[in-house]
Amino acid sequence: GLSLILPVPDAALAAAGYLADAISGVIGGRGRWRTMPWIVIVFGLMVGPLGLVSIILVILLPTVFGAWCTLCLASAVISLGMIYPAMDEVVASFQFLRRVKREGRSVWTAFWRGADAEN
Repeated sequence: GLSLILPVPDAALAAAGYLADAISGVIGGRGRWRTMPWIVIVFGLMVGPLGLVSIILVILLPTVFGAWCTLCLASAVISLGMIYPAMDEVVASFQFLRRVKREGRSVWTAFWRGADAEN
């Protein structure tokens, strides 16, 4: 299976990915797109690739390995379900940073300090 190709068990990689998703998903509050744009971008970078890996895994399982994995399918559904809300938040962060740039303020400072950089 896939675990023979990787230097670590694929389940360990998946667990690490979900842990990183969970941590980056809970940091900040509802307005974190404005107060902590950096974590929103990190979260988007975590969720997007994990969703892509889930799609690839679901395709590879029956075609290459000749097997289905119920847990893998459930995981893929959850991963894909997270993409839209995460990307919506990422877009909001980029719009906030674009507004900061238009106003002539430091995008770098706003990226790291969020709306606090306005003061």
